[in-house]
Amino acid sequence: MPAHRRTLRSRVTGLFAPRRPAPALPLFTASAFLNVTTSDHGWPENYFGYQPWHRLVQPADPDLPALPLTFTVAAADPHAAARQATAIGQRRSIDHNADYWPPQVRRLAVGDVVTITPHTPTTGPRRNYALAPGGDLTEVPCINEPLRLPHAHRAI
Repeated sequence: MPAHRRTLRSRVTGLFAPRRPAPALPLFTASAFLNVTTSDHGWPENYFGYQPWHRLVQPADPDLPALPLTFTVAAADPHAAARQATAIGQRRSIDHNADYWPPQVRRLAVGDVVTITPHTPTTGPRRNYALAPGGDLTEVPCINEPLRLPHAHRAI
C-alpha cells in the first residue's frame, strides 16, 4: 500500500477517535433583583446604574408566585456566571436546566442586580453584580434587602 494512502487513512481514523469529555464547569445559582427606584416625579432612576439607596424587588416565578425566580448556570467563575445570567435575564439565552426568563417579567436593564451563589463552598462566597451603563457588570459588595412583591414586576 502506498504511503500516502496510509497517511490519509490514519487522518480519517483520527477524526472518529473517541474524544475525552470536557471538564465539568462549576454550577452557580443566579437570582435577579429588579431596580424599582423612581424619582419624585415618577421617572425611573436606574439609568445611571445601581446605587446603595435604590430599592430592589426580587421577581417571583409567574407559575409559582411563592418561589423566587432563580436560574442555574454553569460557568468557569462567578463573573462569567453573572454574564450568562444577564443573557438569560435579557431573553438571549437559557440556563443549565433549559429554563428561560418568563415573558411576564420585564427584562434585566441597567441598574438591576444579579446575585451569584456557588453550589459548592470551594468556588467562593456569594457575589452581587449590577448592570452598569454600556452593558458592563460591576461587582457590588452589598445590596439592600430586596422586597418580595410578586405582582410589581409584571410587564404592562
